[in-house]
Amino acid sequence: MTGPGAAGSPVLSGSELAATVSRLGQAITHDHPDGLVLVGLLKGSVCLAADVARHIEVPCAVDFLSLRPYGAGGQRVHLSKDLDVDVSGRAVVLAVDIVDRGLTVSYVHRLLTERGARSVDVCALFDRATRRLLPVELRYVGSTIGDEYVVGYGLDLDERFRNLPEVRAVDPHALRRAPAASVEALFER
Repeated sequence: MTGPGAAGSPVLSGSELAATVSRLGQAITHDHPDGLVLVGLLKGSVCLAADVARHIEVPCAVDFLSLRPYGAGGQRVHLSKDLDVDVSGRAVVLAVDIVDRGLTVSYVHRLLTERGARSVDVCALFDRATRRLLPVELRYVGSTIGDEYVVGYGLDLDERFRNLPEVRAVDPHALRRAPAASVEALFER
């Protein structure tokens, strides 16, 4: 496979992420003057949800959902962490890291709608529309992305690299095989 090696190549720098998150927070503030519930989808959206919440300038409750594959093959999901906040009659913005096939976002959108949310808008750091199986409306999009594998800013490889302050495209196979010194290069600032 050609492309990025173990240290990867930058997709969004820390300053680009900050500008993106600020833009998303401003748009959400503008569209929801009466306030909202920001729901982060764990674990990938933890950085996005936290940073966007700091840029929302209207009343904003923050909560998280976590899904797990149900059974072998992961074709179905179930909640492993449910909301603590009641969304009934409230505007909800769902924060997600990447939307590609649309299956998870469609499921969560339906779940929140069934729970009586007045509206459910999706805020995605990345839109990978080339892989879409189900149509989903993304109201707030940070950036579009191709098929590259990305880590950092909440996105992981085997539960590692979520804490990178930027997003990098990596070759996951090379990164798994890389010596520690190569992996440490990801964290050089």
